[in-house]
Order: sequence, then C-alpha cells, then structure tokens
Amino acid sequence: MVVFMTGCGRGNEETEKMESDLPVKIAVIDTGFSTKAIPTENRIEGRNYLYPEASTEDTYGHGTAIASVILQSAPDVLLFPLVSNAYEDGKIRQVDNDTFAQMIRDAVEVYDCDIINISAGLILDKESVRDACAYAEEQGVLIVASAGNDYLINGEVKYYPAAYDTVLAVGALNKEGTEIADFSQRGEWVDVYAIGEDVTISTLSGDTRTSDGTSFSTAKVTAIAAKMMQENRNLDIQQLREQMKQKQH
Repeated sequence: MVVFMTGCGRGNEETEKMESDLPVKIAVIDTGFSTKAIPTENRIEGRNYLYPEASTEDTYGHGTAIASVILQSAPDVLLFPLVSNAYEDGKIRQVDNDTFAQMIRDAVEVYDCDIINISAGLILDKESVRDACAYAEEQGVLIVASAGNDYLINGEVKYYPAAYDTVLAVGALNKEGTEIADFSQRGEWVDVYAIGEDVTISTLSGDTRTSDGTSFSTAKVTAIAAKMMQENRNLDIQQLREQMKQKQH
C-alpha cells in the first residue's frame, strides 16, 4: 500500500528549462468551479458538457472543493473545469457514458492537459470510457480517479475509471493517516492512498469547511503528481505513475 501523507521526454536544456517554467494543466471533470472560491489566475475556460449553453459556474460545490484541495498543495497549476454533473431537484444529473468518454478525450486533444482529475466513478466497465482512458495514457496524460466510498455497503465493488490499469486509483486514509478510512474502497486495484477525512475544502461562497471522501484524497494525489511533473518534465506517463505508486509520504 502506497501512502501519501501530504498534500514526456523533452528536448535540450534550454527547452527543458522553458517547459519547466510552464504551469501544469489539469482538467477537473466534475461540477464546475465557483468564481468566488477559485482564483482567476488558476482558472482557464472549460466547457459545460451537461448543458452546452450554460457556463461552468458550480451550482453544487463538489468541483469547487476538488479544485481548492488541489490548489492547497499545487498553487501554481492551471485548472480547466469540465462540467459532467449538476444538482437538480434533489438529485445529481450527469452526462451519459459516451459524453463522459469524450470529455476525457477533449481534456487531451482540446485542452492539452497534463493531468485529468476524476473524483467520481461508474460501477460498470464501459468500453467508450475504457478506450478514452487508454487513449489518454497513449498521449502521455495521467488520469487520477477516486476508488469510491462504499466499502461499508459494498466492499467488493470496483469503480471505473479508477479500476482501469491506465488510471491511478486513489483510496482514502483516516485523518491521522494511520489506516485506510472505513468508507474507502480497497484492494490490489487501488494504487495509492491519501488522507480523506476532515479535509479542508472551499465552498461555493469561498468559505471553508471540512469533508470526507476519496474524492478529496484524489485531489491531493493529483496535486502531488502535478508537483512531480513540474519538477521533472522528462518523466513519461509510465515513470510518473510508477513513482507515484512507490513514493512514500
């Protein structure tokens, strides 16, 4: 078990120095960002895939919370809000599987992102999503996804895309970082763990509170990956993922 306690080959030295100065770009496939909570300098225009005519302003709070956790440890990254979910009439509405897969591809092709954060999951293995994750890996883009919070209800279930070999699956530790949180999925398919209890997050208004979940563990691991990528732009996707699995914090 790899525990995180804290929050592609390039050219010559001059080119490497120039590229090392460029911020890491992260797509956050979620509910969007609150412009009151996420600083302008960290936000790049994304897209609302659920309602194409709507903005990426967060109306639920989950995407804002994820972005805020990433920025706590990686304050210089650029974040792209790609809206896949919205809260309506007391329940979450989400894009279909093919649209979700297209969002992953667009994060690579359209937004030129280095990392994709997916703090959500599907119970079923969908071919279009699996193929999109494989494509991202082929293009040198790291996908970090949450393992899920249903261990006490259904400990055997695997969530996708986290369960794909092409994705870094993240589980949660308790607030002390001493053991796996009771709600967190676990098993050989989960690659790394980070604290997922009492995590400080930003709300839609820009205030802060604490919350629990593998969603926030995933954001912490995304931030660590971004810092590693920034420090060594020569890391390819396989090296980065293996170092993430082996690195102890």
